Amino acid sequence: MEAWFLSDIHLKTAEERNGKILLRFLRSLLNANPQQVHLFLVGDIFDLWVGPHTYFAKKFWPLMEALKDLKKAGAKITYIEGNHDVHVEGYFQKKLGVEVFVEAQHYLIDGVRVRVEHGDLINLQDEKYLKYRSIIRNPRIKPLGNILPGQFWDYIGNRASKKSRARTSDYANRNTDQLVQMIRDHAVKVYPEKPFDIIISGHMHVFDDHQVAVDGNTSVRSINLGSWFEPKVKVFRLKDGIGDWVYLPE
Repeated sequence: MEAWFLSDIHLKTAEERNGKILLRFLRSLLNANPQQVHLFLVGDIFDLWVGPHTYFAKKFWPLMEALKDLKKAGAKITYIEGNHDVHVEGYFQKKLGVEVFVEAQHYLIDGVRVRVEHGDLINLQDEKYLKYRSIIRNPRIKPLGNILPGQFWDYIGNRASKKSRARTSDYANRNTDQLVQMIRDHAVKVYPEKPFDIIISGHMHVFDDHQVAVDGNTSVRSINLGSWFEPKVKVFRLKDGIGDWVYLPE
């Protein structure tokens, strides 16, 4: 099994640099051994996607086709929503057959226990974001995401997502050490809920890969996937029980 973990690409179009990198990567998985692939999209893949609208699917059509081809070839694909891609199951799950979740999920991959989550509940000091999350995750909002046209969400959401993305990146640049500690503390905090060997998150825009002691006799690998805003794009891979980082060609 070869599991791949990607997050925080924040694509605005399929034609931009990172859109092309992602498309080449998806095609490389298709041309290798897709039946042995489990692809995890760990949130904020798009800078904005709300609801099931084909408006967004058309905007990123080459990527949708690549995901569909990969799924048809036997790959397993899991989408864990972020805060820029919300209520997406109407398209990804129903149209592409991709499993979609909002909260943290646990997997056993080649004997390795893995917890995967977007990571937007790591920083509990960010009261503004937590308030925003409570609004977009309100069950009453989801029907609006289905009814109101994609163009409406694109107009409204682009302004909000631009501010959110800039705020997250700026905060990360100014508070890297603090965020890294939050990521590691989160691993300790959630371990008793259901033990794991590796915890993988995104959202924070801070790369981190560290062994964290969760009790006197146990340590786990805590990973944050960072973002694709760096000059060189890298993704985390878990292959045959061994995790490493892979740089993607431009």
